[in-house]
Amino acid sequence: MRSIFFRLLVSFSLTILLAGLISGLIMFSFSRRSVDSFRRDFQQQMQNSIARAMALMGQAAFVMRQHRGDQAFVDYVQEIQDATRTRLYLGVEGAILPKEPALDPDIARLAASAGKVPTIKDDGRQVVIIQRLETPEGQAYTVIGLHQLGPPPGMEKMLPPPPRGDRDFRPPPRQEGFFTPFGRVQELRFLVFLPVAGIICYLLARSFSAPLARLRTISRQIAAGDLSARVGTSLGKPGNEIGDLARDFDHMAERMEGLVNGQKRLLLDISHELRSPLARLNLALELAKKRFHAEEDGNFARISRESERLNTLIGQLLALTRSEAKSVDANSPPVPLADLVLEIAEDVDFETRNQGKGVVVGDLEPATILGSRELLRQAIENIVRNGAYYTRPGSRVEISLIAAAGASGNPEAVIRVRDFGPGVPEDKLPNLTEPFFRVAEARDRNSGGAGLGLAIAHQAVEQHGGSLSFANAPNRDGLIVEIRL
Repeated sequence: MRSIFFRLLVSFSLTILLAGLISGLIMFSFSRRSVDSFRRDFQQQMQNSIARAMALMGQAAFVMRQHRGDQAFVDYVQEIQDATRTRLYLGVEGAILPKEPALDPDIARLAASAGKVPTIKDDGRQVVIIQRLETPEGQAYTVIGLHQLGPPPGMEKMLPPPPRGDRDFRPPPRQEGFFTPFGRVQELRFLVFLPVAGIICYLLARSFSAPLARLRTISRQIAAGDLSARVGTSLGKPGNEIGDLARDFDHMAERMEGLVNGQKRLLLDISHELRSPLARLNLALELAKKRFHAEEDGNFARISRESERLNTLIGQLLALTRSEAKSVDANSPPVPLADLVLEIAEDVDFETRNQGKGVVVGDLEPATILGSRELLRQAIENIVRNGAYYTRPGSRVEISLIAAAGASGNPEAVIRVRDFGPGVPEDKLPNLTEPFFRVAEARDRNSGGAGLGLAIAHQAVEQHGGSLSFANAPNRDGLIVEIRL
């Protein structure tokens, strides 16, 4: 995942999801604490209310027994049980009244040690409250209340019957609340949240990565030779970091274009200016030979060779400069490559035949490309002549043209040139297309080369949207050059 777009997208997505998850957990925790606290407070208030009610009912029951007798007391206690699901007992002078139903022995022992502060015992089904009271005359008695938890009397018929067995068991219905982990409402909210968060993350990541993609596109155009490509002001106003970067990039491209164009103009001007004095020098040399009758003089012959070499060098510099300035587009005429390759092979073979060398044509499939015949001829001819120079005597340069499918699926024309010379060191192969570069073995003055032929070929091939590659033959028995168009 090297793309900055996907990194930003994943980062924003994880940040939003983690923030949502942490916020949900925090809110759930607070809500849970609030519910637990409310439950505890409610339970405490309920127990206190039951204790106060027990004390009042106990006082009334004690007064009822004193003034109306035991039967009135029993009837009163029974009425309280029927109305409030509370069983009331009184501890008077060591006895627990009423005697039926009998009080649980554990509760009776707890009542014997009760004080004035209510003793509350809650097991989730029954609340037991025990409190010691005194009459105005100082007589002490103990109120014991057993309150059965559950629905109020008369509401039992409105509630579903309890389960009779495992087959009748039904799980309780799900509570569809905001903090219910698997509630339907929560699921719907989650399904809505995911697309919205995804769209937001995508737009945020896109807004950060789109300017970088634009910069990358322009940098590739400049690397391909289009020095006029500019980012423009579409990436942001001054003060925006990415916009400022785009403006600095355009300024750098403008400076590069000016320097490269200035270098080309300088090279072209120098080449043109050297042509005139060189022509005058050659003319003066011929006049001097005739005047002094020195046609066989070695010094004049040396001056003539150096002048010719200088003239060739200037011609190659002009060719390189013109090839860089010449444009190739869709309106260029079609060039039949098979005819061009055959013509170049015949010319070079004719020129090198007396040296025991030559050029042989292999596969020659029909192929046509839109472009400049002049530039293509320069490129192919320079490569073939270079191979014919370095191939050993008695061997021939092999040249072929085949049509093949490229990496992108588009058809390609592949021109393959192989010589049988000494080859090139592997570390020098990437430098063969640099102007004025020559392999160490070729730096003798008798070669006549200036290191511009392959640079001209490379420039011409790139202008046609092609590529130039070099490789040593097996056992370094020659050099293989491929032109893909």
